[in-house]
Amino acid sequence: MKINSIKNIVAVVAAVVAVSSASAQAYLEDPRYGNSPEERKENVMTLNSFNDYVTTKDYDNALKQLNVLLEKAPKATVNLYIRGAMIYKNKIQRATSLDVKNAYVDSLMHLYELRCENFADYQNKGRDMGAGYTTQIMATEYAKFRAADSEGIRNYYLKAMAENNYEVPSAFALNFFNELVEDYKNDEIEADLLLSEYGKIENIVAAAPQEEKDSFEALFASSGAANCDNLEAMYKDKFAANPDDAEMIGKAYALMSRAGCTGDLFISIAEKNYALAPSADIAIRLASIFENRKEYDRALKYLNESLATETDPNAKANLYVRVAASELGANRASAAGAAAREAIALNAENGYAYLMLAQAYVSSASNCSGISGQAVYWVVTDVLGKARALFADDQAQVSSIDSQIATYRAHFPSNEECFFNGLSEGQSYTVKCGWINAGTIVRPRK
Repeated sequence: MKINSIKNIVAVVAAVVAVSSASAQAYLEDPRYGNSPEERKENVMTLNSFNDYVTTKDYDNALKQLNVLLEKAPKATVNLYIRGAMIYKNKIQRATSLDVKNAYVDSLMHLYELRCENFADYQNKGRDMGAGYTTQIMATEYAKFRAADSEGIRNYYLKAMAENNYEVPSAFALNFFNELVEDYKNDEIEADLLLSEYGKIENIVAAAPQEEKDSFEALFASSGAANCDNLEAMYKDKFAANPDDAEMIGKAYALMSRAGCTGDLFISIAEKNYALAPSADIAIRLASIFENRKEYDRALKYLNESLATETDPNAKANLYVRVAASELGANRASAAGAAAREAIALNAENGYAYLMLAQAYVSSASNCSGISGQAVYWVVTDVLGKARALFADDQAQVSSIDSQIATYRAHFPSNEECFFNGLSEGQSYTVKCGWINAGTIVRPRK
């Protein structure tokens, strides 16, 4: 070998030794490894041993070294905590008893707490992996390893949410909410906590995929906390502050309608939702509420708007039946009769349309003078007879109709009244009174 080549190799080796010496010297001056050069040198040697034990999977000896380093050089390197967590999770999975397992879980949580304390602002390639990141790991792993400790799981999740200012991945937030729902169902928390966290997590899930949004809303709906009192308390201030927030209003409407709410706040939200995004379903729900409240004009507003968009003849006939019922409630027999006739024209098999028409005739009978006031009841029983035939398979309806027919027969004119008006039994007769113009058969009261 040439002398120059030997000199070059010697130079390279010298350079490596110099770098190694410089690195060693750097460790001795780095306060992360201890308070004095002597301590730092000893702790670095311990760290090297720790890494060697981890590499060979000698976890018992690795744990001994880990505990020394956590006491003497807790800021040495984040890998101390990453590898330490790996060791404890291995121990947890291999534990031979619940007590041993739980002890290792507690040690793992303590390790993460120390990581939060000593690497609170840790970044890796621009990614924040400090305290906020670590608290999310704590919650997830505690839930995995101590599934029976619902209070502990809840507290770790709450800690993680607070540490991250509720800026967490939507999947993490959904896991947390699922825990809360289960806790509520098991009477471990009050509705106030569930509702409070729902409102915060709602903001996180807003940007999530639709599948996660649907899961979130389904969870809340299934919780039992989504009752009308709780929902009204939750949305009252939100709606007052943002009455044109279409997304919030849509969610509120969906939850409150699912809960069967009918109060003033729900009506306001439903009407606003209808104004922002008209739909037949919302209109029908509002109409039903107003019908039950006997606010017939408000009910008719939505029924008539639904009629304007409905194209199915049978569905349209049903809407006309409801219009007839509301018109009757508002004491407008003529309008009720007209709606009932529209329903029959669309579907002659709709028994309810005949019931409405009969009631419209009854409501107008007192406005008819002379024999016409009694003859109206011939028409009423005719119409009820058609309804009865259509309800032949519904014994309850048949019994109700029979009872009505018996009542209205009592209003038929007597033989004498028919005689003095030139009418005989079986004769055709047309009742003409106000809006009523209907053919029938003369039948004296028996």
